[in-house]
Formats: sequence, C-alpha cells, structure tokens
Amino acid sequence: MKVTTVSTSISEVDADGVGIGIFEDLSSNDYSGDLSKYLEVSGFKGKQGELKILYSVEDISCPRVALVGLGKKKKDTLETARTAAGKSVKALRKDGAKRVAIPDFGNAQGAAEGAILGNYRFDELMTMNPEKRPELTEIVYCGSDEEGWKKGKIIADSQNFARRLGELPSNIATPTFFTEETKKQFEGLSNVKISVYDEDWAREQKMGAFLSVAKGSHEPAKFMVIEYSGGNSDEKPYAVVGKGITFDSGGISLKSSGGMGAMRGDCSGAAAAIGTLFGIARLGLPINAVGVTPLTENMPGGSATKPADVVFASNGKSIEVDNTDAEGRMILSDGLVYTEKTYDPHTIVDIATLTGAMAVALGEYYIGAFTRSDELWGQLDTSGKNANERFWRMPVDDRYKKQLKSSLADLKNVGGRPAGSITAAMFLSEFVERNRWVHLDIAGSAWPSSEGAYTPKGNVGVPVRALIDLATTFVK
Repeated sequence: MKVTTVSTSISEVDADGVGIGIFEDLSSNDYSGDLSKYLEVSGFKGKQGELKILYSVEDISCPRVALVGLGKKKKDTLETARTAAGKSVKALRKDGAKRVAIPDFGNAQGAAEGAILGNYRFDELMTMNPEKRPELTEIVYCGSDEEGWKKGKIIADSQNFARRLGELPSNIATPTFFTEETKKQFEGLSNVKISVYDEDWAREQKMGAFLSVAKGSHEPAKFMVIEYSGGNSDEKPYAVVGKGITFDSGGISLKSSGGMGAMRGDCSGAAAAIGTLFGIARLGLPINAVGVTPLTENMPGGSATKPADVVFASNGKSIEVDNTDAEGRMILSDGLVYTEKTYDPHTIVDIATLTGAMAVALGEYYIGAFTRSDELWGQLDTSGKNANERFWRMPVDDRYKKQLKSSLADLKNVGGRPAGSITAAMFLSEFVERNRWVHLDIAGSAWPSSEGAYTPKGNVGVPVRALIDLATTFVK
C-alpha cells in the first residue's frame, strides 16, 4: 500500500473516500464548507467516536465521506487524531474505498499513526476469498505538516512490524526467522549494527538461565543485539531488552491445550524491542540505543530442563527451576546481565508477556511497570499518556523476595500464587543493579479482547509508541 502526501484541499483531492472530523459544536478543523444540512439529516452530533458515512456530498469530489466525531475541542489532539484517522480508514475500506484521503484531524502525527495502524491487519497467510478482505491501495495525506505526518508514519510502521512478528505462527517465526527478518527490515539504515549469537556463544557467556529454556527445543536459540549509534561515541545508550519466546508450551510444566496456540505471541516483548529500535533508527534520533532479544522456544523435549533442576545465570547466581513455565524471567535474567555489563546504559527497559497474574491485576488497559526510580517512572508515565499506551506503577519491594527462597539454590524462579507479577519482577531485580531500570509486564495488554479504532484483532505491538516517545526525552 502506498502512502503519499498532496497539497490539494480535502474537498478537491482525487480519492474515493475522505475522512472529516466534526466537533460537538459541529465545526471542523479539516473542512471549511457547509455540512449543516447533512449533519441535521443524519443526526450527527460530533460525539467522541461517532461515525457516519455520507455519499455524494455537494462540493466534495470524493464519493464517500466518513464523518468522525471529535468530541469537545481540546488542546491535546494526538489521541483524538489517532482515533479519528483509524476509524475513517477502517470504515472507508470496509465500504469499498481503495484510495483514502486523510486530513490532520488536528494533529498530523496522530493522524498518520491512526491511519496506518488502523489499516493494519494480519492476513498475509490467507489465500482464500480475497474479495471478502477489501484492501486499500493508497492513503493520501491532505495537510501542511509533512514532518509530523512522516514521524507518525515511521512510528506506525515500527509498531506494525512488531505486530507482525508477534502474530506469525511459530513454525514460521522461529528464532532464526526473527533474526533474518530483523536484518531485512533494517537494511539501508545507517548507524545500525545487528549481531546474532548462537548457543555456543551463550555457553561462553555462561548464560545458563537462557540455555536452560532452550534445551527442550530442536530450533536453535539465538541471542540478537541491535546497536544504534545516533549520539556521540561517549554517550551511554538507552537499552531495551525483550523476551523472545517464539513458542511457549510451558516445557515439562506443560500448559493446558486450550488456548496454547496464542503462545506464539510470547515473543511480543522481543517484537516490541525490535520495533522500538527500528523506529528510533528510522527517525534518526541523536541518541545511542541498544535492543537485546534472547530468542528461543520453550518445549518439553527429552533434554528439557526439569522442575527442581538448578542452573547458573551469567552473574553467577544459582536458580532452582521450580516451574519450567516461568521461562521468560530465565532468559531475561541473562539478557539483563549482558546488557548492563556490556553497554552500561543510562536506562534499561525490559518488556515481556511475563505473567498471567498481570492480566488478572490490571486487565488489558494498563501495562504493569515496576521500577525503583521515581524519575524514570515520571518519564515513562508521560510517554504512556502521549502514546495512549498507559502504564500503572506496581510495587518493587524487597519483602516479596522471601517468596523466592530456595532450599537448593540462591533463589527459585517462582514465588507461588500470591503477587505473581510482583515476585517475577523481584526475581528480575536480582539481575540488574542500576536504579534506572523498569520492567514492563505486557501480558494483559499485548492481545486485547476486541478490535479498537486503530488496533487489530490479535497482537497490537505494545508498547512501541510509548518507548519511542520515551527515547525522544533523552535527546539533548
């Protein structure tokens, strides 16, 4: 699909569908003509989220007009524009439009994000009945803020890449595939170095926790590092570490069969880390950044790690594997140690579909954030609000560590049923020393239960937008 910009007014653009935003006072940022008779006949009130398609509107060249309610006028229009653009694109595509024109809706970046995210759906593996899946051939931006539109497009493309990686079935999206697709996606971008390490390298690094998860799978595990050098060589990087379990059967602690197919998305943390680095590099931000993704399956093979086995992480700590289905924290532990030791970053963010307890605690609307740094929490909270990928601060309290005591090792990898998401975070805290570290548990928000204005059914690629926004706060 093409995405283009034109200087033509929205009433004269050559397209077969156009979106127009209407406030509750029935005014519009996008169109100066008189729509009053159409609004009156259709009963359109401009309420937030309201949608109506009109046909053959006088003085508008497009045959279809998607009216989208913007609600009351507000200073902060980023999310309003996202929602309006997403609704417009989805409605016009469903109605048969092929070339859709989009105005600013008050914010060009938000409009680009909403339009491109809203048009995304994962259907690349479907070959039957393509006529039942109407597609756009082009989205046309009608507005003057081309820089804002370009930024929004880059952010949306980055999140869509993360969505795809998190949605692909595991027979395709193996650890090796992840690395190959990432290299392909980053081709042509300057100041980027991608390194892919194998299991022999991981043994040299003494990554016993990471390797313990990979033991049951025939698919070779990979440890991928993306380095972006946009700042001065002496500047510390912003680091993002993502959990990359390309399929999670639970290992010997086997999950129930119902819904196990969704465990192809247990790599959503790694997908988000890759998408974040892609966005930072595409935007050319003047910072240094690194993305670290340990990638493996968690399978119950003959050589798989067993409950009560003891392994050693790369910082020397011994871990009793009390439950092989608590594998994400195992691979992240070595990922965090490597990231801190190798790059000495000023900020570390780890992302993981880590615990079902997180979905129980917060549902799908907030991402659990665990950090001891008030400063980092404030920055993250602001970025979450800007991106409409909201975070909720959770406790990081050493009193929970007593649940991780082991009679065999320094600690065990689960802390029992109470406070499951918190004890998982406390486990990870054993493998990172700096204060500016935050653990993001996206287990509840990565796969929401319903489609939204600019979110698809399935994997939504959180929190790529928020983490790119956070990266912009580090620009000096």
